[in-house]
Amino acid sequence: MEPLGVAVVGCGQIAKVHLTALREIPEARLRGVWSRNPETTERYAAEHGVKRYESFESVCKDPEIRVIILCTPPGFHVDYGLQAAAAGKDLIVEKPLDINYQKAEKLVKTYRQKGLKLAVIFQNRYTKAARRVKSALDQGLLGKLILGDAYVKWFRSPEYYAGAAWRGTWEVEGGGSLINQAIHSIDLLQWFMGEVKCVSGMVQIARHRIQTEDLGVAILQFQNGALGVIESSTAITPGFKERIEIHGEKGSIILERGRIKEWKVEGCNEADYVHVAPNEDGDVNSPAIPGINHQTQLREIFTSIQNGKDPEVTGEEGLKSLKIVLGIYQSSKQRRIIDLDNDFC
Repeated sequence: MEPLGVAVVGCGQIAKVHLTALREIPEARLRGVWSRNPETTERYAAEHGVKRYESFESVCKDPEIRVIILCTPPGFHVDYGLQAAAAGKDLIVEKPLDINYQKAEKLVKTYRQKGLKLAVIFQNRYTKAARRVKSALDQGLLGKLILGDAYVKWFRSPEYYAGAAWRGTWEVEGGGSLINQAIHSIDLLQWFMGEVKCVSGMVQIARHRIQTEDLGVAILQFQNGALGVIESSTAITPGFKERIEIHGEKGSIILERGRIKEWKVEGCNEADYVHVAPNEDGDVNSPAIPGINHQTQLREIFTSIQNGKDPEVTGEEGLKSLKIVLGIYQSSKQRRIIDLDNDFC
């Protein structure tokens, strides 16, 4: 099959990861880039030897473009996404899907109605360790699930927030550590444990001079009756590896920074499972992102589009973690438990 023509929109830090990954994906061919900053657009286009678009409208009008990858700040996702849908373009959106649930839901419905493909980047689902955990849970190896926790206790410097005006703002980022850093682990948690029924949370600013939270804690109840805890921060010194714990009647599994740390499951030899597929550990306090999992997910998306199939992480999947995060914000503001089916707004 011919590779799909691709444009990357938004030329910030995460765009670099996508642009690097695209070089290794034969199913895709990068055609051009665009961002609201002309100088950055020019530099990225020159570095990758592709077209520099003058506007988002020109991206949408280009007949060589089949797929648009949105790497803009999250508050712009739906607005650009609806324009892409009107132009008949398939769409890949960096997490989160948006900062407003109703707008994000409209985007998802629009893509379904038009028969176009919409995918959301949650690359941590594509590690071998996460796949092994998901397979074990789907096979029922842990029995009835009773508790699932996600801990993302990192540090981000004042320079990190000063480096981009939209970071730490409600208007464009839509939140702080929960919607930006922890949402990957929240996505994995609900993928492993099942959908969430209700949340109770509190968020606050612990140390940074920003609008949004740098510390958040929540209690969850899943649809299957299990409970869960989320701890999220960019204010913890010195910062620790993110961690997900899954506990069932027949055992427990603990993931730490993409590795299986503990596999205490009845009938299983732990040595066969621990430390599966070590990823690049890197610095937990660095915003730099290793690109191998992006590459894996992007290739799956492009292959799915070529074959006329839905990608694994559809728009509907992207809505799930967004709803959890926004429900926690609502709970903190209203100081009450939020039933995500009945109270969420």
